[in-house]
Amino acid sequence: MKKTLILVIFTIFLASFALSITIDGKFWDWQEIKIFDQCKPRILSKDRSGLDMQSVKLVLTKKYLYALIEGDSVTGQTQDKGEGFRRTSVRLSFSSAQSPLNRARILAHPGDPWRIKVSVPQAGSIKVGSKKDKYWCFGKYGKNYFIEMKMPVFTDAKGIHVGSIRGPLLQLSPGNTSSRNHISDLLINTVDTRTHRLVDTTSIPIKKGAL
Repeated sequence: MKKTLILVIFTIFLASFALSITIDGKFWDWQEIKIFDQCKPRILSKDRSGLDMQSVKLVLTKKYLYALIEGDSVTGQTQDKGEGFRRTSVRLSFSSAQSPLNRARILAHPGDPWRIKVSVPQAGSIKVGSKKDKYWCFGKYGKNYFIEMKMPVFTDAKGIHVGSIRGPLLQLSPGNTSSRNHISDLLINTVDTRTHRLVDTTSIPIKKGAL
């Protein structure tokens, strides 16, 4: 009985520990989080540098959607030692599967450390984040490079929205009786800040109960 109780407490501790994400450029708090999307290989262009995405992890909490975007730093079609990665901006675009005009865009740019720009057509654009309360940062784990982010979410009777209370839904509320399974879509682009050209892209459907 005592051993069982200890095991239950330890399991609960590990679960809460795994969901305790901190935006600090360290990978250890993501290790227990499963990969949400494995990015498809892409033929890279020779005239741009940045992050060649390999995988995406997503964690949804009551206040934030957390994302870890991991991959290789590349210059042209060759892996480099972080030069391309450090000049990468990341752009996430969420759109409702039912109404594509209902969207939210989040930008993380190396020229604006720690802050993200959140743009929602109905609500305009705002910037959030600071050195003490980071909303994004670069990181490196072994030979892999990553960008971790947190994005504000809002809850109403329909469910959890990203960007603003009017933004696309990420998760339906328990009282929402809708039979739809496909809730929204997430498009992630990595961009070379020197040339302003696309480096890599991935599209991820967000299904009911996936987050």
